[in-house]
Amino acid sequence: MKNSLTDRRRSRALGLTPIRNWDLWTVAPSAIAYFFVLEAAVLVASIWLLTQLTSISTSDWLRFGALIAAITIHLTVVRRAEEARRNEASGPHIDLTSVWTFAAAVALPGGLAVVATIWMRILIQPIARRQPYRFVFGTASMLASTLLSWALVHLSGVSLAATGNVPTDLGLVLVLAIAAVLYWFVQVMTVAVAFKIVTPNSKVLDFLGSKVDNMLEMSTLGAGAMLGMLMTSHWVGPLLLVVPVILVNALLSRAGERRAHLERLLREQEQLHQRLAADAHTDYRTGLLNTNGLAEYAGRLAERCRLDGEPMTVLVIDLDHFKRINDTWGHPAGNAVLAEVGRILREKLRPGDVAGRDGGEEFVVALKDTPVAQGVTIAERIREAIGSLAVPTTDKHRNVVTLYGREMQPSEPEGVELQAISASIGVAVIPDNGPDMATAQHSADAALYKAKENGRNQVRVAGLDIPPRLMPAPRQDDITKPITSRTA
Repeated sequence: MKNSLTDRRRSRALGLTPIRNWDLWTVAPSAIAYFFVLEAAVLVASIWLLTQLTSISTSDWLRFGALIAAITIHLTVVRRAEEARRNEASGPHIDLTSVWTFAAAVALPGGLAVVATIWMRILIQPIARRQPYRFVFGTASMLASTLLSWALVHLSGVSLAATGNVPTDLGLVLVLAIAAVLYWFVQVMTVAVAFKIVTPNSKVLDFLGSKVDNMLEMSTLGAGAMLGMLMTSHWVGPLLLVVPVILVNALLSRAGERRAHLERLLREQEQLHQRLAADAHTDYRTGLLNTNGLAEYAGRLAERCRLDGEPMTVLVIDLDHFKRINDTWGHPAGNAVLAEVGRILREKLRPGDVAGRDGGEEFVVALKDTPVAQGVTIAERIREAIGSLAVPTTDKHRNVVTLYGREMQPSEPEGVELQAISASIGVAVIPDNGPDMATAQHSADAALYKAKENGRNQVRVAGLDIPPRLMPAPRQDDITKPITSRTA
């Protein structure tokens, strides 16, 4: 049996609501009408066939009894494994019960085929745990495929026993193949049409299942055809096949567990790879990018802005007298200040901007689609926020102290000494101060040095009263890059 109602993966990919989550009262009236028409048609046909049971032969009853016993043994033995497979299923679920229902369509009278299918559905319900209306619809879909296959086989007039006549026997093979395709098609299409009615934007082909699912289903129907032919010669056929079917079910369950385990390992490996990639580009002290990450992401942002013809502002931020903080209160205090500056940059910047710690107490920010005037405004906000910090920390002797920004008014008596945090910021813009990130960063460095020389705790713009002699030498890792030095 192929149950496309469990196709959760495809439903999520299409943005649809899986049928397993439908509530009867929220289903569209057209879907309810479709359910009713299908179920009514199947009910009428089933009742008519059940009225013909008075002329059933003893051989047919023996075949029916053996088939019912095989179905019961099969679904009882595999119940736990089948529940696990259904829960793990991310696509159409194949449960191998088609081998019994298609065999019933081939070898049994129509009324007994109806009873066998209903009995199989009753045993499946505790495993699948479907809502009552879904159980009825699923049963109607199974019965429709079973009865149409039964009608094709029995109305064709072919003999199910070997005749020795090659054309006649090959004709039987052809009829059974067509009946198997009809069984599959009716069952799939009844469910696919239900999906289509409830989710009009979907395509029917989206719910036909994967190639592997359909190959397994057709293999199951082939086994059902052989079982049906075997049952016509001896009624014990189902009892001979029940053990192999149970073993195949166990193999499928084992394969499903291994697949789920491998998928879980792949997910964990991907998550680990993502964490390692993030760690390789992240400064653990501040949560910003490190030097490698800054070079990669800021360079990529600069190239994108260049291609789009947009300006990009580069800020180089340096904490004033940071060595004095480490020397006076210890490295834990310095680390606390760095962490707070990282927090400020994460909060003040926009999505898409890039910020990183470029070693020591220096930070670099790349502002996408930002002209110099807007960049200066953002730099002033950052400078003021750093100057307004209050950082609780410990000194060298593990005494609790609070370090303040130079814009703050500390409450401690020794507050002048604790007013230790400020930043100088150099600003440059691409393309005015250079065509790429490396050149613009050198220009922003020169502006930063000018801010240091003029008293610190201020923002300076590259190109404004910065003589060429103050341009810094290229960084060691940029010596091989072509640098175009543009002085103001």
